[in-house]
Amino acid sequence: MLSIKPMWRALAPTALTALLLAPSCAPGFDPPSKVNTLRILAVTIDKPYAQPGDEVTFRMTVFDGAGPRPVQIVWLAGCFDPQGDQYFLCFQQLADTLAPLATGGMPPADLLKIDFALPVDSGTPDLHEFTVRLPDDSVSRRPAPPTGPHYGIAYIFFAACAGQIAPAPLEAPEGGQVPDFPLQCLDGSGQKLGNDSFVIGYTQVYAFADGRTNQNPPIVDLALDGVSLSADINAPTPVEACPVPEADRRVSSCTGNPVDECRKYAINAIVDDVAEVDVDAVDPEGNALREVMWVSYYTDGGELAPSLALVSDAVQGYQDDHDSEWTPPNEPGVYSIWAVLRDQRGGSSIVRRFVQVP
Repeated sequence: MLSIKPMWRALAPTALTALLLAPSCAPGFDPPSKVNTLRILAVTIDKPYAQPGDEVTFRMTVFDGAGPRPVQIVWLAGCFDPQGDQYFLCFQQLADTLAPLATGGMPPADLLKIDFALPVDSGTPDLHEFTVRLPDDSVSRRPAPPTGPHYGIAYIFFAACAGQIAPAPLEAPEGGQVPDFPLQCLDGSGQKLGNDSFVIGYTQVYAFADGRTNQNPPIVDLALDGVSLSADINAPTPVEACPVPEADRRVSSCTGNPVDECRKYAINAIVDDVAEVDVDAVDPEGNALREVMWVSYYTDGGELAPSLALVSDAVQGYQDDHDSEWTPPNEPGVYSIWAVLRDQRGGSSIVRRFVQVP
């Protein structure tokens, strides 16, 4: 995901390393798992590897931790096989697609879709879909490379805006080579909204000449201390509150943390050993490797640590210990916990469960 914040597929392994190695003595910042602004938690694809001519459906899970506010969901399509597979080379085409919005027009429905979401809260549906048809020549239009697989690529861009979307000038920042994204999010007075109210991103779909596929890795369940969490918002799983106010939790863990005395819960995404063979990856001895999988945890209440865990390693295989530890909030209410499972080839799945603090 290209974003003013996360780049899902490009940065996930790097982010995992940073979270595991970063020092823990610095206070003050919310962890990536804390959903207290507008966030796109996942965009799942029904066919991460598709075939030429296939219809591919994208499903976005979005949540507004700063809401409830009306949110616009935007999908942009039509960019295939940019030179060097560089996503930013799609921006001029996207700017041309968005141009009619400036004069009250509307681009073709197969290139742009705008959903007007209801204010997002714990009970509001948070799933938005967009379907794209790959060209029949999505692979053959490209010459076969001298080495490596022969493939075509489609880029899909998306955004969530707690305001009004509008086209933006296609300009590169001073000293930069990559232009700004040609879309902006404005408030009622026409002022640009920041990262807490505007999230943009992209994902890509590959089609291969050899017809290979990639399945989305499923999450079987999400458990709290080994017991299934409730998927029913009207019957959330009860938990104990941590009486420490949120403002008092921002202290250096090197000198002790006031939440250390609170009850903490193990949160575990139940995942089978489903990593597929990556046909393009081999070890030094020529043995086939499997795809890497990892799980990200999110919540709109309390704290989760770690927020990212390895589920399957290319060489060592399945990792049974991939849970997180959740410290509940002190305020009563119903809260959400999400788990997003991803593989390195674009497959993903997401589950959402509910807990209640009395």
